[in-house]
Amino acid sequence: MPIFTLHELCAKLGESYEGDGSIQVLGVAEIMAAQKGDLSFVSNPKYVGKIPHCLASALIIPKDLHTDFRPVIRAGNPYLTFTKALHLFHQDNRRISCGIHPTSQVAEDVQLGNDVTIMPHAIIEEGSIIGDRTVIYPGVYIGRRVRIANEVTLYPQVSVYDGCVIGDRSILHAGCRIGSSTVEDIISAANPVQLLSDVELGANVVISGSPLAPTRICDGVKIDNLVHIGYGATIGPHCIIVSQVTIGDDAVLQERVTVAGQVVISPRVTVGARSRIGAKSVVVDNVPEDADYWGAPAQPHRDEKRLKAHLHRLPKMFDKIRSLEEKLSEQK
Repeated sequence: MPIFTLHELCAKLGESYEGDGSIQVLGVAEIMAAQKGDLSFVSNPKYVGKIPHCLASALIIPKDLHTDFRPVIRAGNPYLTFTKALHLFHQDNRRISCGIHPTSQVAEDVQLGNDVTIMPHAIIEEGSIIGDRTVIYPGVYIGRRVRIANEVTLYPQVSVYDGCVIGDRSILHAGCRIGSSTVEDIISAANPVQLLSDVELGANVVISGSPLAPTRICDGVKIDNLVHIGYGATIGPHCIIVSQVTIGDDAVLQERVTVAGQVVISPRVTVGARSRIGAKSVVVDNVPEDADYWGAPAQPHRDEKRLKAHLHRLPKMFDKIRSLEEKLSEQK
């Protein structure tokens, strides 16, 4: 892990600091877990009270926050600045070429780029293309005519079926399954699943697709563990999908949609750009742009909160109705 002085770190982050710029910053940590040598941050006002107890050597704070803690980095968006620092301290060191392990099985006509790493017991079928500096971990299966671009990382037990395409710098964590096994008479030129650049898939994500119903995952999409995406779906640029989500066949998520955990999106539904779907919601109708939807079936968040408020009143309403019925019964 690299070591920076505070001055060097701020130069890389493009931020200014107050205090001793010569101190060494060894890593990053959450405010209450941070120790001497760590960089931490405060973004949420509820954590301001924890600053006097923070043991970090430096702290990222909002530009307008008053504190006697020094040294500090004043940032317009402390969370973003901390994320950039996190990236600096944990830069990707996995892409070290070790060539092709003798226990792997690579078809004779596979095209390999520069500095490709293929670890033990990986299988790459005929007609596939593997780009520069790509790392293929043990037990990965890559089918026929797969195209994998540059600087891709495939972790153990990933399966990429025939004809699929994976874009630059994509990361597929352990157990992902991309595409479906194809039958012999399907057109070989079709791409059943296409992942564009900078896509990251969590463990055991399944993306279905066939040449007759191709699935497309656009640039910068981040998907958590245990997500299933159906045939013909389209996930727009920079969407975030949390774990245990199911997205139906031919569904469309436009750009920058956020889907919380355990959501179900029905087939052929479109979720508008920049919309947010709350946890455990069931989306059965199209969602407009810039909307917050929640519930089962999902509806605008305001309506869902109003419905829940009415539901909480039902016991009192029941007691009142029962009391009125008893009074009416006594009058008879």
